[in-house]
Amino acid sequence: MRVVELDGTGDPGVLVPGTRPTPRPGPGELLVRVGACGVCGHDALARRGALAACAGAVLGHEIAGRVVALGTDVPGGWLGKRVALVQRIPCGRCDDCTDGATTHCRSGPGFYGEDLDGGYAEYVRASPLNAVELPDEIDDATGAILSCAVGTGLRALRSAEVGPGQVVIVTGAGGGVGLHTVALARHLGARVVGVVGSPAKADAVRAAGADSVHPCADITAGAAISAHDLRDAVRALGSRRGAHVVIETTGAPTFSTALRALAPRGRLVLVGNTVPGPLPLDPGLTIVKELRVSGSAHADRDDLTEVVELVADGAITPVPARRRPLSEVADAHAELDARTVIGRSVVIP
Repeated sequence: MRVVELDGTGDPGVLVPGTRPTPRPGPGELLVRVGACGVCGHDALARRGALAACAGAVLGHEIAGRVVALGTDVPGGWLGKRVALVQRIPCGRCDDCTDGATTHCRSGPGFYGEDLDGGYAEYVRASPLNAVELPDEIDDATGAILSCAVGTGLRALRSAEVGPGQVVIVTGAGGGVGLHTVALARHLGARVVGVVGSPAKADAVRAAGADSVHPCADITAGAAISAHDLRDAVRALGSRRGAHVVIETTGAPTFSTALRALAPRGRLVLVGNTVPGPLPLDPGLTIVKELRVSGSAHADRDDLTEVVELVADGAITPVPARRRPLSEVADAHAELDARTVIGRSVVIP
């Protein structure tokens, strides 16, 4: 099969075409012909060498396609089904899995692009434990981004206990996760302040449901918007002392500013960190305001199932992905590095 693999780590030029034997599904596994694969910021970090991927890895963890073969011990009803995949295949047997914490499983096949070959390929292995059937009204390009770009935000909002009338700040609101988190927060009845890295993304964030949008001059160098400005934006939405929740998809460039914009007993949920490394948590502020700072991982199968239902019912409409052939995945990474992508790009094998 055709793949795009890492020839070392670095700029997008390290993504090169290659071939691999088409995988065979083992016991309990599915073989999925990839219909589309999203291009995520996590992929860019892996390409640069900041994550566990190494030379020869096939990246891509946002995958949808059709089941074309089954291993032993898999119910025959899976054959021919169109599916969206969760980015980690759990084992289903360890203590984490039996406790319902499949995102923490380290005994299964693992995470696409790091532990096993990902979706920058014509075929991937999967499992009933990480596959959710797609209805006909959701195409592969949309289905591919549902677990990561949409499900990640849903999981974070649930963790933060977001509800009607609350004010939520979403940083990195023009990215794939951020844009859909804005839409999901609005769906849950919240009012939303979006922080974006480029004014060019503001209209898309407003269209997704943000009540106000505030650009940073250069999100890679640090947040240009101040905590005072953010609190003013929140106050204009009726929350006098600050935001109830921050969903932090950017990390280091906006973390300190967003933390200071929270109201007493506010919650910050960290789901992304575009500049890997320690974050400067102010302990005095956190103690005095009794803030809650927590992390939220990728979606699990239950999250993805809920997202598929929300999209099928029309409650959430994912931003249409920009489609490219697999051969142009390096170009998609270059756009990602330049921060010109609104929402997500997907590649089609």
